[in-house]
Amino acid sequence: MILIFAACQRQDTAVTPIPAPLASAVRPTVTPTTSPPASLPPVPTAATAAELTPTPTATTAAVSVFGSLNVPVELTTALQALATANPAFVWRPDPSVTLAVNGQLTVADWVYVVAAPFATFQDNVALVDVQAAWQAGALVLEAETNHVLTVWWGAPEKASTLVPSDTLVDTLWERQTAYDIPVMTILPFHRLEPRLKVLRLDGAAPIDRAFDAATYPLTIPFGLTGEAAADVQAAWPGPTTNRDDGRLTTVVMTGPAGMRRAVADRMDRYGIQYPGEETGPILQAADIAHMSNENAFATDCPPADPFDSDNVCNRDEYFELMTWMGIDVNELTGNHLNDWGTGALRHTLDMYEANGIQWFGGGRDLADASRPLILEHNGNHIAFVGCNPVGPAYGWATAHQPGALPCDDYADIHAHIRQLAAEGYLVIATLQYLEDYQYAVLDEQRRVFQGLAAAGATAVSGSHAHHPQGFAFHEGAFIHYGLGNLLADQMWSLGSRQTFLDVYTFYDGRLLNVDLWTGLNEDYARIRQMTPMERQALLQAVFDASDW
Repeated sequence: MILIFAACQRQDTAVTPIPAPLASAVRPTVTPTTSPPASLPPVPTAATAAELTPTPTATTAAVSVFGSLNVPVELTTALQALATANPAFVWRPDPSVTLAVNGQLTVADWVYVVAAPFATFQDNVALVDVQAAWQAGALVLEAETNHVLTVWWGAPEKASTLVPSDTLVDTLWERQTAYDIPVMTILPFHRLEPRLKVLRLDGAAPIDRAFDAATYPLTIPFGLTGEAAADVQAAWPGPTTNRDDGRLTTVVMTGPAGMRRAVADRMDRYGIQYPGEETGPILQAADIAHMSNENAFATDCPPADPFDSDNVCNRDEYFELMTWMGIDVNELTGNHLNDWGTGALRHTLDMYEANGIQWFGGGRDLADASRPLILEHNGNHIAFVGCNPVGPAYGWATAHQPGALPCDDYADIHAHIRQLAAEGYLVIATLQYLEDYQYAVLDEQRRVFQGLAAAGATAVSGSHAHHPQGFAFHEGAFIHYGLGNLLADQMWSLGSRQTFLDVYTFYDGRLLNVDLWTGLNEDYARIRQMTPMERQALLQAVFDASDW
């Protein structure tokens, strides 16, 4: 059984906290043994190759090796390192052993993805349609991938547009003129970035935890061909893939949550798990599942009353919903944390601690609230920071009172982000901002969120929004200004019923992708997955309100 620092003891993940670098006192943590990783997949050094390659005798002729034009640079570099490290092999353009697509002895399986600009309605594409686009020259590709596909699928009837790697994403965005007409590319999985949307290929995508590379049509083998291919294969130092489950971390970010009023009433009527019947599995599948529960649990919380707005607490028995949903991290920036009194919030934090749920953006006192939450999972070093700029004042933490972390002038949170980013952490910054029931983003909100991005945050997420808001990409960061409710009874408008769950995919120390799950509140509590038409209507409204 794998040890999990989380509320739900899932078998497929381990989230290991490590000490925050900005405070002397922290909750119990485990120190990692390695520093934050560099970009990957790793390229073997000459020393590594020498350790794995036997030194030939003086009478043994060196095996000449070479990589064809259609080989990814990471694999070519690995083969060159092998040839440089030991005289058993020599790099030569007229080799006896060649590394190429579909060579006789496979040394690496490279996973490719179909992608389009993030602002795209389409979610899935059929393999036959991608191959037709390849034949028609309708793709935008890097030269390396074009070489690979030419061998894998055969020469197309018309050549696709070829662009340098550093201009690929910009070119896709420039060429896409409508959200419903995606301009597609194919690229290696590990070269994804958040401005790209992964299109599922016949329903499968490498960003999914249940991904099966063996059955995926764009898992392309690279192998060695030649008389001494087995000798080179035996000495191959790697990499063997560009998508390793052991280097991948998924984080699900959510919007406001509270288990009171009509939400509590439905839980009493239909069962504790009722509100999360469709959102729960998304959170359970994540390596790190986030919630922003704004209401404290209280032993004296009265029975549910769907019409009592003064009932601002959660009954203790409702805590089962959080553990069942697999919540690992609870955000404490909410403006209702102390509505039932500071004693209830202390009781809530005791419950979180006893069940392995960690927190950030608030705490037992100001010192605790100021600490970033630092987690390590599969080599990805992730830091959560958050604060509350809107109050109320009694909801803010003080030297002796629990509550949310006040943002003040944002100087402290900017300093935390800069330090964490400089130390190699992927920073997720959240805010409990001013509630505004519209898709559009207020100018001041835009300035504040972009300020967190400029400080070095990897992603900035609005945890305040009871109504979805737009997106932005700013100085390399992904911004979602507001996600909409996770648990709330606000049914008075379409916008207050709509919501996002943002699924982040981290790999080898980078944020590769943000996948959007969209839901609709249908019974004052329960969020169900949207129909395709409902989803497109939401994306249209939110994309139109975004900073592209």
